[in-house]
Amino acid sequence: MKYIKTLICITICCITAANCLADVPIQNNPLTSFYLDSKLGIRALSDHPEVLTTAGEELLPRKSPNEAFLYSLAIPGMGQIYSGAKHGYIYTAAEVGLLVTYFLLRNSAVNTRDDYRDIVRENVIFIGPGSFENWDIIEDFEHATQYETWNNPYSGEDSEATRKTLERTGKWFWKDMDPQHKNTYHNDIPVGSGSKKHRLEAFDLRQEANDTFQQARTVLGLVILNHVFSAVEARITAKRWNQKQQQTSNIHIELDTELSAGSLKSALVLRKQF
Repeated sequence: MKYIKTLICITICCITAANCLADVPIQNNPLTSFYLDSKLGIRALSDHPEVLTTAGEELLPRKSPNEAFLYSLAIPGMGQIYSGAKHGYIYTAAEVGLLVTYFLLRNSAVNTRDDYRDIVRENVIFIGPGSFENWDIIEDFEHATQYETWNNPYSGEDSEATRKTLERTGKWFWKDMDPQHKNTYHNDIPVGSGSKKHRLEAFDLRQEANDTFQQARTVLGLVILNHVFSAVEARITAKRWNQKQQQTSNIHIELDTELSAGSLKSALVLRKQF
């Protein structure tokens, strides 16, 4: 008989709680201000033993894919670190390594280029007036390493540009060649009479400088590629981080009831999965 009275009491409480639920408006934020009061003074929620809700976008921490993209575009790896991905440090380390390699290669190429130009200045003699100050820093020095004298296919072309070039460079020859051939056409100089040591040494250094410059440009291309690839991957990482947060943000609201000392007690419990 006692249990029947208790059951009747629970039924009455549930009915009155349902009526209260229909009469009391729900607040805008159900996670902080949601409550039920029955006319008997007992808080209960019989028709909804468990409520599953997903937190709104404003409650979730989010990472901006656009910001992550710009961060990594400026400094590779920063967008990944912003999104909580530790592999972003790999991009940053690669950036530092590539930049160090680029500057080392470029400095080496510049030094080698200066060395071969010094050899040209020390071992080329002018016939009559002439000065290295008027030489084209790239073209004329390179031709000096390719030919024994000023009289070569390049200078032998009959054109206005060639005459201006000859006026600029003057007539010259390598001092370790046979002086009697200083006016001889380059291809007509007898074998063994031309420059050996100095010109070939300068030529090899010029080739080495050009190759090193090319390696530096290749590394610089890898630096640019690292920026672009890191930026794109950072944007993807930020989107994945947001999706992961969305999947793990389900919030459970459960009603726990306890029957003790002949009275019904209820508690609204908020559970979130981490």
